[in-house]
Amino acid sequence: MEKIKDAIKTVVQRYGTSDPFRIADYLNIEVRWSALGNHPLGKTIYDHDDPIVMLNDNISDTPKRYYVMAHELGHVILHEGLSSYYTGAYLGHNRLENEANEFAIGLMGIMYNDDNDRPPETIYELQIAYDIYDQEFLE
Repeated sequence: MEKIKDAIKTVVQRYGTSDPFRIADYLNIEVRWSALGNHPLGKTIYDHDDPIVMLNDNISDTPKRYYVMAHELGHVILHEGLSSYYTGAYLGHNRLENEANEFAIGLMGIMYNDDNDRPPETIYELQIAYDIYDQEFLE
């Protein structure tokens, strides 16, 4: 957990934003919107060593896009160099997903504070703001 907090703090300080799309721009991470059906809402693929974040067209105009982008950004930042491990290891899959979720929640907490000039009072307030309810759709 401390590794994730440190990563979030470093990224926000370095790039001066908590917006995951702006952070991706600074990191030269390509983002593609695609018709992915109902699931997944987001996933990260690699072209050689270059990450490409694929986001579902279904969320392009919703607040959920920020959380899903932050989750995928978490994979890129926290799990750099693990693309082959990630696709081949079932037991490591849950740990990596949980870490990406923690990264996304932490980043969304900072973004909420930036957008509202105050931190969320409850996790429910954060869930409502970014439409965060179901974690099963993330890869």
